[in-house]
Amino acid sequence: MVIASFGGQFQDAQRKALFEPFEKSTGIKVVEATGPSLAKVRTMNMSGNIEWDVAEFTPADFLVLAENNLLEKIDYSAIDKNIIARVDRRVVHPYGVGALFYSNVIAFNTKRYPTGKHPRSWAEVWDVQKFPGPRIMPSGTYVVRPNEFALLADGIQPQQLYPLDLERSYRSLSNIKPHVVKWQTTGAMAPQAIVDGEADFGMASQGRIAQLKAQGAPVDYDWNQGLVAADYWGIPKGAKNVQNALKFIEFASRPEPQAELSKLIPYSPSNPDAFKLLTDEQAKDLATAPDNLQKQVWLDAAWWAQKSNGKSNIERNIDMWNAWLQR
Repeated sequence: MVIASFGGQFQDAQRKALFEPFEKSTGIKVVEATGPSLAKVRTMNMSGNIEWDVAEFTPADFLVLAENNLLEKIDYSAIDKNIIARVDRRVVHPYGVGALFYSNVIAFNTKRYPTGKHPRSWAEVWDVQKFPGPRIMPSGTYVVRPNEFALLADGIQPQQLYPLDLERSYRSLSNIKPHVVKWQTTGAMAPQAIVDGEADFGMASQGRIAQLKAQGAPVDYDWNQGLVAADYWGIPKGAKNVQNALKFIEFASRPEPQAELSKLIPYSPSNPDAFKLLTDEQAKDLATAPDNLQKQVWLDAAWWAQKSNGKSNIERNIDMWNAWLQR
């Protein structure tokens, strides 16, 4: 069975907490792949060569794939109902099951900006006078896009963020464009750039930064205006090993492997029973811990998946991004 995820230290943690234990308990051989995306699944579907059996998808990509009939419908009769009943209701979907909750936050190199003297809001990330230095931000074609952060930087209040004013977001992005050393296209890119000092600060996955910080790297992050989302396990339409994929989704939804993943890299479990297997110290670095959640904003994946004139907002934004880059 082929499982696709996002590579780097994140997939290293998944290997230890999920893939290897699943293989050991079931005897089903796991082959790993990377780079799950809306575009990749579309390409596989058009060619008829479905390379993956199950993949982890970001929320907006997942909803577009489901709407376009590019995922297998989950056969919940083949999955232990007692396990699925414990998964957060927000992420149990006809075409997938929530893998985890996570946040994308302001991350920074502590040698350049010590903790407490770092940018604390997206407006400060955009303030090149107060906080000079190279930034790293997500590409408009990446699974996490820069538009929400650009609008927060431009003064939009979190509760008024959606529907996104994409035109305004690009005007805001133009203000920071000359100071962005790299546009992130993989999950590992921003943490590495910040650790190496290639970028002083920018947007990165909180879980990856927290893991690097625990290992002694000169990095830290701020929860303020973090963007909270959930990834989903989904089965591409036409996958060769659907039954094995369902077995994996059931296994990955259990509290024990989810707790082990949270211990290795601080992403929040989709099964809240996993919190019972974590210490207070381990839980404090998780995005959905109450003290952290109140400082953040929920990503509206349904808005990104909405269609107008035959295109989803994701696809419309990719067109706008490519045109903006050429200016």
